[in-house]
Amino acid sequence: MRVEMLSDHTAPREHWLPSTSVAARQLWARVRGARRVWRRLIDAPPARDPAPATRVGADWQEVLLAGDRAPARATGVLGEDPLTAALGVLPDDWVMLRGYRNRRGGTDHVLVGPHGIWAVEVERRRIRLHAVGDQWWWEKLDARGHSVGTGRAVDRAGRALPRRVNDIADDLAAWLRRNRHDVPVRTAVVLTHEQARLGHCQDPTVSLVGTHPHHLLDALARYAAPLAASEVADLVRRDHLFHQRRRHRH
Repeated sequence: MRVEMLSDHTAPREHWLPSTSVAARQLWARVRGARRVWRRLIDAPPARDPAPATRVGADWQEVLLAGDRAPARATGVLGEDPLTAALGVLPDDWVMLRGYRNRRGGTDHVLVGPHGIWAVEVERRRIRLHAVGDQWWWEKLDARGHSVGTGRAVDRAGRALPRRVNDIADDLAAWLRRNRHDVPVRTAVVLTHEQARLGHCQDPTVSLVGTHPHHLLDALARYAAPLAASEVADLVRRDHLFHQRRRHRH
């Protein structure tokens, strides 16, 4: 997977070291083999007997194990970004566009590949997140896992976290449709702090709420839908640049 920075609007709450460093290149090399597994999995025809299904399941487990190893190896290389490290198992026809913004706001990542497009919001706090429909709230946890505070999961304007992510994704999907790419933009909220937990979760209004990069990798396969990844990624860049220029004019 390639990583491209569109803007650094998320910079104050994350520490990112350039992937061109020697250590980072070594990290990507260690998970490169898993990309072949990903291709076997995603391109596999429907199984007609148990044996192929078993092989596909084993392939998928290999992808997940590679993703699980990547964050540990990334310590000191990718700072507090285990999600990006784990998604390194994806082949280079996937691109993570970091810091995308449109008129509805900004999200941490837009992930584009030949099998889907995702708007991904990352929470790096030690919390227990509760998600019921569009109403989300959190409990702040201490080092022992005890609740030491609560709050609503909203942005500065009071907009619920899932509403914000969906607003951004819906606006992006509308832009893609106007440019002849009628594809769904899936939405995900991933908790990446190692002590983060998911509490009461019922009918969340995003495609995925997860506490581990594995959950997003699994969702990529579950919701796979073909698209022209290069063209879609270019449209995402164009849309971001358009809104960036508008903001600078005002």
